[in-house]
Amino acid sequence: MIRETKDCGTEEMNNKNRIGSMPSALRQSGIEVTEFSSDSLKLTELTGLAMARLHRRPGPAGKQNGLFDLPEQTGQARGNDPSVLCLRPGEWLFVSDKTGAANLVRHVTAVGGEGAAVYDNSEGLAVFRLSGAGGPWLLSKLSGLDFLAGRSAGEHCTRTKMGHVAVVIHYHRAGDGAFVFDLVFDRSLARYLWELLLASAPHADDLAGAYGTAA
Repeated sequence: MIRETKDCGTEEMNNKNRIGSMPSALRQSGIEVTEFSSDSLKLTELTGLAMARLHRRPGPAGKQNGLFDLPEQTGQARGNDPSVLCLRPGEWLFVSDKTGAANLVRHVTAVGGEGAAVYDNSEGLAVFRLSGAGGPWLLSKLSGLDFLAGRSAGEHCTRTKMGHVAVVIHYHRAGDGAFVFDLVFDRSLARYLWELLLASAPHADDLAGAYGTAA
């Protein structure tokens, strides 16, 4: 876990307040109810997350500074706070719900080392969390990937397209111990993706009821 450092001072406090005070992506698009539950799934928007993207040349340099053991293969994900997702060789996404964006960017910059590029994506991305037996059925219905079978791989991430939305999906264990799917995507498309997921949820309920969680 990254801990807030005492020397971040007013800048870090202002940064945390700025992110925390932003309207959620759904509310900004005119949707006030940001949670949905059905017979087999639960969908909710996560807010207040800090997200930073790191670009650097592939290689073991991330292991040499003692800060992080960067996952090196595309689709690998590890860590709790922050979570580190390898999107492709030389590109990682860091996600934290306990660290302010400015502090996260400082740590990611240290991880990247000389010549790395770090981008604060905290205000440009949105995250939906999907859980329940119907979750993988819903995701598989809207993309070309088999999320039921993918659960056997444990924690991982993948990039796919759902409708017109490019989505990073992080499958991991949440704080209560249950595995969930976190959908990370462009903030401006929140309403479209939310309505697409809700429109397909009844079919996911039917599939989960008929076939359970078998792959």
